[in-house]
Amino acid sequence: MILSVSLRSLLRHRTRTVLAIAGIGVSSALLLNMTMLAGGLTGSFEELIGLRGFTLRVTPAGSLPFDTEAGIRDAGRVAAVIRDVDGVRAVAPVLGAQLYRVVEEGDGHERVFASGVVPDDQLLYELLDGRDPAPGEVLVSQPLADAPPWTPGGEVVLAGRLDPSLGRPRDPTPFRISGTGDFVFDYAGQRSIALPLADLQRLVDRPDEVSLFGVGVVAGADEEAVAAAIERAVPGVSAYSTGDLVSALDDQLLYFRQLAAILGSVALVVTALLIGTIVTIGVRERFGEIATLRALGIARHRILSGVVAEGLLIALVGCLVGLPLGYWMAGQLDAILLDVPGIPARVSFFVIDPPRVAGALAIVIGVGVAAGLLPGARAVTAPVVSGLREEAE
Repeated sequence: MILSVSLRSLLRHRTRTVLAIAGIGVSSALLLNMTMLAGGLTGSFEELIGLRGFTLRVTPAGSLPFDTEAGIRDAGRVAAVIRDVDGVRAVAPVLGAQLYRVVEEGDGHERVFASGVVPDDQLLYELLDGRDPAPGEVLVSQPLADAPPWTPGGEVVLAGRLDPSLGRPRDPTPFRISGTGDFVFDYAGQRSIALPLADLQRLVDRPDEVSLFGVGVVAGADEEAVAAAIERAVPGVSAYSTGDLVSALDDQLLYFRQLAAILGSVALVVTALLIGTIVTIGVRERFGEIATLRALGIARHRILSGVVAEGLLIALVGCLVGLPLGYWMAGQLDAILLDVPGIPARVSFFVIDPPRVAGALAIVIGVGVAAGLLPGARAVTAPVVSGLREEAE
């Protein structure tokens, strides 16, 4: 009976109840987004690192991958030393550099980021069309493949340096386009190419030098131990495990975590205020009715449970509204944030993690229950006589 009385109270003021549920739905959607944002990017980035099976990165000492233009010299010898480390399965050398496509009969040029790789052991792309680049060939990213003359089967002229006095490309070399690849670490719309490591080293005059090594470990090996062993075997380099790279990303994304915590807290406060206000107004309107129930001998805890049920019901329905709204908002915000240059297009700021989602919704429901306790407690502890007097008046 008590629960039916509470339900009738909510239905009696439909507009007020609907507005409260809408507000709670927006708040719960915001909390859901902030929960996903707190760990979404690092979680998807961790998956991306291991996508090609190379979970360690070896770079010049003290630098993160492509953090500086420093390189690892004597790359052939270093690669051999790394391969001999216990727990190492494969080594993928990578050289990153800026190239120039010659246009307008040598008077103009177009910049493009190039990666020198060994196609049989590489971590940067997944082949979409055509074949891996052989000597004298390049593989292009999808944004380039859609823009002539970068279409597969065509030919481009590339140079690694510009003439310092004239600004024209020096020593241009023709390359045939072997196919199209999905460059897993590219940001949305990035125009990238990959070519054999030896070709790129020659173009940019960096013989036997790489920017980093991707290292694959054998199944069951301890990544941290293998990374430490590589640093001992090769002086002058830093070896980063997946955990190290994710930790570095977490440090760079501290702002986003703080923002998520602040906005999530605001969402909880708004939810508590909405539910508390609606329940308090409802209890005040039924003050005399509650006093009558108490005078008839209805136990206080039953009356209190009915009041708390109002807050619980509003919070529960608000969560049901906020769940699809939160998913929709996450998709829209993700599309906006991934347009920022430097963020790989294959990661996501908002990752649906069922335990996190369930936890966020449970918090909203818990806040709804707590918000109904205070007005309910005041209603069941107020003097019965004053309540009956208000009912009579």
